[in-house]
Amino acid sequence: VDDRVVIGYESGTKIRGTIAADPIPAGTLLIHTPGSLVLAAPDSDQCSQIENGVKELELGTESKWHTYFEFDDSSGSHIPSQWDRSNGPGRAMSELQGLPPDGDTHRHIDWYQGACIKGREMTDLDWKAFSMFLTRAADIGLIPMYDLMNHHNGLINTRLQRDEDGGLLVFALTDIPAGAPIFNTYARSGMESSVDVFNTYGFVEDYPQLWRWNDEKLVELTQTNKDHAYGRYGMGDSDANNHRGDRLQFEPNTPHHEALVITPTLVALLPTKQLAYTLGNAQRSLEEWEQLIAAHHANLRASHATALGVSAMTILNELPTTIEEDKLLILDEKRRLEKEKKVGRIDLNKADAIAAIEYRLAFKKALRL
Repeated sequence: VDDRVVIGYESGTKIRGTIAADPIPAGTLLIHTPGSLVLAAPDSDQCSQIENGVKELELGTESKWHTYFEFDDSSGSHIPSQWDRSNGPGRAMSELQGLPPDGDTHRHIDWYQGACIKGREMTDLDWKAFSMFLTRAADIGLIPMYDLMNHHNGLINTRLQRDEDGGLLVFALTDIPAGAPIFNTYARSGMESSVDVFNTYGFVEDYPQLWRWNDEKLVELTQTNKDHAYGRYGMGDSDANNHRGDRLQFEPNTPHHEALVITPTLVALLPTKQLAYTLGNAQRSLEEWEQLIAAHHANLRASHATALGVSAMTILNELPTTIEEDKLLILDEKRRLEKEKKVGRIDLNKADAIAAIEYRLAFKKALRL
């Protein structure tokens, strides 16, 4: 690890991550985690990776990664996979108001319990290993030091390179001034949307944000009318809710919509692969974004933009609360939560509900653009 890379808190926040103690020029090797320190399974199977984590946790102080485990704070996060559903959908789930990831919030933990531990109850070590894997692991496993970098697609200042022995190198993508956070990305090239980031990590990412949703009314038409145009454009046999599909090969009359929000007043409707590729791979100035988006919109069919606008307004008009009402509700809920904290009560369900309301507010703001 370069001596100028330290662990600290982002200015004015309680967010822990990697910080540049002194100026770091572009191209500097910041972190090299050799393959011998990567916690991974030999076959790279996801279940095996988590199982390997459980085995190392069971070793306690005998594990090579004991200090790494002790420093990890994944269990302190409260992600949608943990939202209450003991008596059906809990309050946090209902506060999504049907917006994505409604119905999908427990996808990760359901996969783990079904595919990896065959439905048995999770132990504390199971949960620790699972949460670390979900919120910290890269495709090759758990990578100490690398996984302390926080996410920011707008201020990304690192690039990654695999070495020949299964390790990972992190280089400075840009000049990094003293005191600046050193950022990674959890959603490179637009392959994951802001919906995915929230559903996995439990936070609404800073701008830029990529919002993705489906027009369910259009899906219904394809199910009742086999001659609908949606089926003629080669996607009629696909799963319309499969967001892992060919994400930007969308055609006219398909139910997929995307909006790339750069600032509260600048948005790219139905961004191309080239526009979305910037996310997690490079920084762009506001002026550069404005020029790129203007050129993109000049080539965007008016009918496609209209379809997206109609879908967004339909969703907004059908939701039970407005943006302005949500803003007031968040303030009121936070005041109540602070009062409870002062008397020593910790209400995780209320905290989860606030996170859900903040998320739906961000989604609604994107739809209104």
